Amino acid sequence: MTRRFIVSASVADPHFAVPAKAAPVIAAAEAAGLDLLVLGRAGACPFDAQVLAAWAAPQTRRVGIVATVPASNAHPFHVARALSAVDFLADGLTGWSVIAEGAEAGVAEDMVRAARALWDGWGSDALVIDKASGHYLHSEMVRQPNYEGPFFKVAGPVNAMRPLQGQPVLVLDAADAIGIDDADVVLVDSLDAQADGAKRLLKIAGDVDVAALATAFAAGQIDGVHFVLDDSADALPAAIETIGALFANRPGAAPAASGTLRERLGLPLPATASTQTDGACVPEYVA
Repeated sequence: MTRRFIVSASVADPHFAVPAKAAPVIAAAEAAGLDLLVLGRAGACPFDAQVLAAWAAPQTRRVGIVATVPASNAHPFHVARALSAVDFLADGLTGWSVIAEGAEAGVAEDMVRAARALWDGWGSDALVIDKASGHYLHSEMVRQPNYEGPFFKVAGPVNAMRPLQGQPVLVLDAADAIGIDDADVVLVDSLDAQADGAKRLLKIAGDVDVAALATAFAAGQIDGVHFVLDDSADALPAAIETIGALFANRPGAAPAASGTLRERLGLPLPATASTQTDGACVPEYVA
């Protein structure tokens, strides 16, 4: 199977919280076939990205919306509940990017582990939704994770079903030094950066050496690129246009994408992060 070249970008413009400003940017990202659009980043998260992700999710059919979550002011129960709902709104095209953002050392890692445990509190086949019998779910497949870490203690279960993907795609910035070694996507500053993750995206800005990127991709040093833009959302459409010109024939780029974000990027659930292998199975209503 041809390996997919992943193209990602982040936006941290405060005006992005205004729908009239954000809508054309999201539309441009969709039209260009961007794989990931990260809302906010380490050191620049001027809006509540989870709220924006909920608004943006129904507007996307290809681009994965990644909400930046600061560990300094988020709780795993609320994060798990919100992102599960957003994953359903987006048909499984969501991710989250945890940043330390001034939190005490270890808080970000503990929040990730607690949220993952809460998502695993719902079995993949827990839902029944039999309208005729009134049978909604297999209650024995919903359990209390009873996660207890150094900073968070959450019994659960979370009052939202398991995400369609099982867990939203976890994107970490290697520069933020969060000690999670099984991230789905890790953003690196250089080709030789030491960072653990299933997929590595090289952060770039300004001029791009396409030949060097192609060589690094072929050698397995990177799985794609992440465009770090300035704080203006106005810069994103122009950057996407450049991406389109550079990567119109990129390996693995399909004209029409389908499946969840994990399926599109070839990302199974990390065995160290989940006790299950699948996302939520939502049955059809029975008349």
